Amino acid sequence: MLKISTFNIFISNQSQLRCRIGGKVPQDRTIIRRVLRTVSLPLFICMCIISSCGIIIAIGLIIFNLWNSHRRVIQSSHPVCNTIMLCGIIVCMASVFLLGLDGRFVSPASYPGICQAKTWLLTIGFTLSFGAMFSKVWRVHRLTTKAKSDPKVRTKKVQPWKLYSMVSGLLVIDFVIMIAWQLQDPLQRRVELFPLEDPEDAMDDSKIRPELEHCESRNNSVWLAVVCAYKGLVLIFGLFLAYETRSVKVKQINDSRYVGMSIYNVVILCLITAPVTMVIASQQDASYAFVALAIVFCCFLSMALIFVPKVIEVIRHPKDKVESKYNTDAGVSKEDEEKYQKLLGENEDLQRLITQKEEKIKLLRERLLEKEGKSGAVPSSITQDTKDERI
Repeated sequence: MLKISTFNIFISNQSQLRCRIGGKVPQDRTIIRRVLRTVSLPLFICMCIISSCGIIIAIGLIIFNLWNSHRRVIQSSHPVCNTIMLCGIIVCMASVFLLGLDGRFVSPASYPGICQAKTWLLTIGFTLSFGAMFSKVWRVHRLTTKAKSDPKVRTKKVQPWKLYSMVSGLLVIDFVIMIAWQLQDPLQRRVELFPLEDPEDAMDDSKIRPELEHCESRNNSVWLAVVCAYKGLVLIFGLFLAYETRSVKVKQINDSRYVGMSIYNVVILCLITAPVTMVIASQQDASYAFVALAIVFCCFLSMALIFVPKVIEVIRHPKDKVESKYNTDAGVSKEDEEKYQKLLGENEDLQRLITQKEEKIKLLRERLLEKEGKSGAVPSSITQDTKDERI
């Protein structure tokens, strides 16, 4: 009877305790639940829609560029170089999709592959888009530098292979760095742990441990420093060239001024985005939104600056007229070009006459010196001839 009464007391105590804590048996330890922090789904969908629109616009501009490649307004801006830039923009836009993929969509085993893919896409896309603009500004700077010593350079055509070779050289450097990074120290999934948090339900006796996924390697800071140093030098050099050629007008590359403006915007946004993303790396929504908006803004602005004037010109002038006034950057009409060629010819003729006169003067001076050596006096007739030649 004693055992039965003791058991009943125990049961009654358990029931009372359950009633006090909401019908649950108390835990003998604190239960910690690990919760993965992910990018907000509405934010991810919104950025994907904007990026998709950008990709569609870029594809449409590629078709426009190829369809009107025979037009003077397109030929003078090097359509193949513009197509390379648009391909780079498409790659950058595609990287926005991968930047938002996390543990909600990807398993931990597949996450390192996503890290590698988005790094490759960002690197190659930046080089294709910015490298195409950089090569144009570089050629404009070279033309203006050579024109100071040789005026004929302004009338020569820019050889396209020089533009493509520069982009190819930048791509080769990218491939060397990325392959070395991937083989020596590949990116892996690293989980950042945050302090324990209380659950939303006050009756829940567990604790929440927030986690956040990152793409890092063992020597991540070293590789980032190498990539940032290389890209930073290209950005700074491109900014210098754009500033040096800000008021230069050449007819071989008719959109050099718009390309320079695009370079300004890309450099400024890159200089702002890189340090800010390092500071807010632990805030997944802010970090993703900041990087994605920077990429989208750069791409849309570059397409608008370089292609909107061309589209407007083609719409206004359905036929390819020689008298088209689109070439505002060149600032040279057909009549001005003919006058320029005529002045160049007259200048060359005058230079030849000056050279001949200088040779005659030099010869007369030698004769004068010979006469002075023999007689010690200068004949008046030779002196008069010398004055006439000088006149």
